[in-house]
Amino acid sequence: MFEQLAARRAASVDAVDRPLLENYGIPLRGDMAILDDDVELLRAENIRDRLGDGTRGWLSRLCVRAHVDSTNSVLMRAGLQRNIDGEVLLAEAQTAGRGRRGREWVSPFGRNIAMSLGVRIDRPLREIGAVGLAVGVGVIDALAELGVADARLKWPNDVLLDRRKLCGILIELPVAKEPACVVIGIGINVGGTPTVSPQVGQAVADVTEQVPNASRNRLAGMVIDAVYNVCRQFEGHGFSRMRATYDRLHQCHGEAVCVIAGTEEITGTVAGVGPEGALRLKTGSGIRSFVGGEVSLRT
Repeated sequence: MFEQLAARRAASVDAVDRPLLENYGIPLRGDMAILDDDVELLRAENIRDRLGDGTRGWLSRLCVRAHVDSTNSVLMRAGLQRNIDGEVLLAEAQTAGRGRRGREWVSPFGRNIAMSLGVRIDRPLREIGAVGLAVGVGVIDALAELGVADARLKWPNDVLLDRRKLCGILIELPVAKEPACVVIGIGINVGGTPTVSPQVGQAVADVTEQVPNASRNRLAGMVIDAVYNVCRQFEGHGFSRMRATYDRLHQCHGEAVCVIAGTEEITGTVAGVGPEGALRLKTGSGIRSFVGGEVSLRT
């Protein structure tokens, strides 16, 4: 079904398919599923045209699929078998999209960016936890270039617009060895808010709020370019040179928050991030530092 929609923009529907297609935001007209005219399908050649020379030189494979279970899961499985540095996978829809801490990431068909990149980063493994923070800075750069103003970061792996979630980032390692080849998953809402909002338990934002006719192909190319560039910066210098930029873009910097670490809840004021990406919290008993993993930040 998804393959037919990607190839022809329309497909016949039976009773079994209807609930599934509605869940992915696909309009149904009688016994047909027909994509709206404003849905811009992803095309590998159009995305590749947006890449800079350095990114093109690094890129070994760019694949667009009608659907996968999860772009991260596909690259994670591949990373157990081969070198995935330079591979980029995008999908029009994910049937089992994943966010941080195992949460579901909802991917309306043709109304989001769901992509994963395999990137080799020659840094000590103890530093790799900060890659998600660096990628967040790169995503904001790409969004600003597209015309999305005032996007902010939420430690460790979210991009916000007006304090609502616009983008999620998921960093995973197929094999824990040096040099690390990380899988970088990125999900961005691009026109899919009406489908996403009823399915998630938080406020969501959308690129099209500020850029109504946003090109997904253009944005995908910009994001790939930005992520590649920040990963090269990270490889050369670690996260330390990005700390000031991250703090400036961090929505919660200087704010009172609650950090949930396992069964413990700690309140304090965000005092920036450390050189390896740890959240620094000023509490009544002094500064405490937290790394990602099973830690949540509540405002």
